[in-house]
Amino acid sequence: MTTEENMIPKILVVDDEPDLEILIKQKFRREIKDGKYKFVFAGNGVEALDRLNEDEDIELVLTDINMPEMDGLTLLKKIKELNNPLLHSVIVSAYGDIINIRTAMNGGAFDFVVKPIDLNDLEITIKKAVDNLNTLKSALNARDKLVLVQNELKEARELQLSMLPKSLPQLDRYEFAFHMQTASEVGGDYYDYTVGENGSICVVIGDATGHGMPAGTMVSVMKGLFISKPAQMRLEEFFTNSNRTVKHINFKRMMMAFSMLNFQNGKVSYINAGMPSLYHYNSSLKKVIEIESNNMPLGAIIGSTYSCCQIDISSGDALLLLSDGLPELHNDANTIFGYEKVAQVFEECAEKTATEIVDRFKHESREWMPSSEPDDDITFAVIKVN
Repeated sequence: MTTEENMIPKILVVDDEPDLEILIKQKFRREIKDGKYKFVFAGNGVEALDRLNEDEDIELVLTDINMPEMDGLTLLKKIKELNNPLLHSVIVSAYGDIINIRTAMNGGAFDFVVKPIDLNDLEITIKKAVDNLNTLKSALNARDKLVLVQNELKEARELQLSMLPKSLPQLDRYEFAFHMQTASEVGGDYYDYTVGENGSICVVIGDATGHGMPAGTMVSVMKGLFISKPAQMRLEEFFTNSNRTVKHINFKRMMMAFSMLNFQNGKVSYINAGMPSLYHYNSSLKKVIEIESNNMPLGAIIGSTYSCCQIDISSGDALLLLSDGLPELHNDANTIFGYEKVAQVFEECAEKTATEIVDRFKHESREWMPSSEPDDDITFAVIKVN
């Protein structure tokens, strides 16, 4: 059957009076010719049930109550057992037979028509039933699309979480702590680290533009690029190569904001490509310093160059990398958390361990928006210098 044929409502008329088939074909001859309705006929409930089992395209059953072999009320029960939400029934009963009509309506009939049948009333009833069916189809289609979207978001979230490291780096001089709270609609945040054979370590945090599976795909690409490069590789080279790769993959307008810290021989190198600034707590000054950078996100412009800065760190210092999820988090009063508050909170807790600093930020995010889930992923990485 063609798609066009499937769009034509198919109506099964069940009645043991053969004259009714002639009357209906005559009344609806124009609608039948124009493809508005398609009628099929059965002489009793048994025959009607056979038709329903053979033809799943039947959407509306117009059935008499009093028939041989299987009456209309029994047929109605059998139709209900088919558990097809797109199958409507209209009962035909003698005028004044209110008991059977009420039984039919309680049994799931959509509507009723009384005998002797007024064909104009029948036309109105059929139109009303078909319109209701179309509304139901639209609702079910919207529900199915929603389920598909929800499944995609679930898969994207699982993919996103599978990209994250399963343990923390163990180094004498540095203590690490990470946290990511995924939003209901996946935002594509990512954090990771690699340790080189020479003892160097790279820590990264990223945020893909967009949501859902495309963002998860971008994260998987960056994961592959990151773990395939040694930790001692020059940061500028890594960012230039990664930008070229992401651009050539053609994610269209999608980009990856990405920042990286490299710890090697007591020195820290830093590149930021479109992420929020790095926050450095200087323990000797008892002050948080915001280290800004204006490099373009990966995949934005094919020929972008990336500048690296060096950071002097001492024992007791702490570094905070984060995505924009927390600074741009709105509370119930539609006020954002803000970057100034990020620096303030960090300064208040920077003397603590890396894990305690992360716990403080987790607490602050929950306090800021306790009543609902965030719209974007909230991610931060803390490195404490021992």
